[in-house]
Amino acid sequence: MADQKALAALQPFILLAKGAGPAKAADIITRATEAPGCYVFSELLELESIQRLNENEEYAKYYHLLRIFAYGSYTDYLSSSYPLPPLTDAQLHKLKQLSLVTLSSQPPASLSLSYPYLLKSLSLPTARALEDLVISSIYASLLDAKLDTANQRVEVSSAAGRDVADEEIPGMIKTLGNWAAQCEDVLRDIEGQVEEIQRIAVERRKEREEYEKEVAAKRDALAKKDGPGGPGGGAGSQGGQMGKGKRVISDGDEGLPNEDLMDIDEDAGSQAAGGGSGLFGFGGSQGGRRRKGVKVANKRR
Repeated sequence: MADQKALAALQPFILLAKGAGPAKAADIITRATEAPGCYVFSELLELESIQRLNENEEYAKYYHLLRIFAYGSYTDYLSSSYPLPPLTDAQLHKLKQLSLVTLSSQPPASLSLSYPYLLKSLSLPTARALEDLVISSIYASLLDAKLDTANQRVEVSSAAGRDVADEEIPGMIKTLGNWAAQCEDVLRDIEGQVEEIQRIAVERRKEREEYEKEVAAKRDALAKKDGPGGPGGGAGSQGGQMGKGKRVISDGDEGLPNEDLMDIDEDAGSQAAGGGSGLFGFGGSQGGRRRKGVKVANKRR
């Protein structure tokens, strides 16, 4: 039920009841409790003209009837100690709708929403009558529910709010206090979990920083070990050692110490094929050759 729609439906009766006499005020109560779409009555009940009915012996029953429509149920109507006026069909249907809203809001839902319990509480003759009442309440925006005919249950997702009596306020305050305490407990648990997560994050960051420092220290140690005197710096000396013992032939003879002269024979002319018995078959007389002197230097490092 939308509160604005319900209040809008009640507004004409509030205007009519202001300054009304007892008989007129009683008639307004009857019309308001019959009117379609009018499901809240506390604003009407608070009017001075309506309050004065409680002091009138003839019309007090209408005042108590309006209180039942505002705060009570069909069970309250049946068990009332006050002599109440009989209900019209429209009033009876509306009061049972409001009673269904109240029952849907009471725990345990598994008990209060079963077909047998609802049939007994609302004095309905058949399951078909109960289903019709539930459907009409859904269309009136009093309930958001589904009928489970297989399991004989009414599954309610949400119910409209009703007027709150003064005597119900302490219980509501207690309920809200319990709810607030539970919320504080949950918040404390969440804060504790957040602090624990932050502590773990700080520890992990410290461990990562220490690990990075150790890696950097080992990297620096390896770099120092592989410096000029290490494996990389020994290439030059190895190259120097490999150069030892090489013999170098130079065309010049100036400035070379420990020079040795070696004569190399050079043919003075062409050799005859098949002549002589020299090495590799090359023959020829020794007299036909001339000798050229070449300097060979043997460097000693």
